[in-house]
Amino acid sequence: MQFTILTRNPNRRVGIYYDRLTAFVSYRNQQITPQVMLPPLFHEKRSTVAMSPVLGGGAVAVPLEVGNGLVTDEAIGVVGLRVVLLGRLRWKAGPVKTGRYAVIVKCDVLVGLKSGVVGQVPLLGFPACQVDI
Repeated sequence: MQFTILTRNPNRRVGIYYDRLTAFVSYRNQQITPQVMLPPLFHEKRSTVAMSPVLGGGAVAVPLEVGNGLVTDEAIGVVGLRVVLLGRLRWKAGPVKTGRYAVIVKCDVLVGLKSGVVGQVPLLGFPACQVDI
């Protein structure tokens, strides 16, 4: 899976360093893709950055009910997934840099799937993301 993730820094005085970022996809609170390490990032003041990590490719063991739920939702045509970003960040205001803080971002997305169809699938609506620092 590949999602484009937009991050915004509306602050006009503070830049943000993302020192370590990993991303994965979960379904029903169960991780279904391996974690992917994203490159370090400095988020300039008043800027937007786009990232498009490819998530998946490796096998992840899941409980039987999660696998069955994925099959059922795919048959219906709509799958609810959560894109999760985990990392460490610090702020920079002028010459001053803060200590590191943990950040967790969870974006709930609805994906339209049809059995046997390969390629791009529609994202249904705009995801709501929760950010915890």
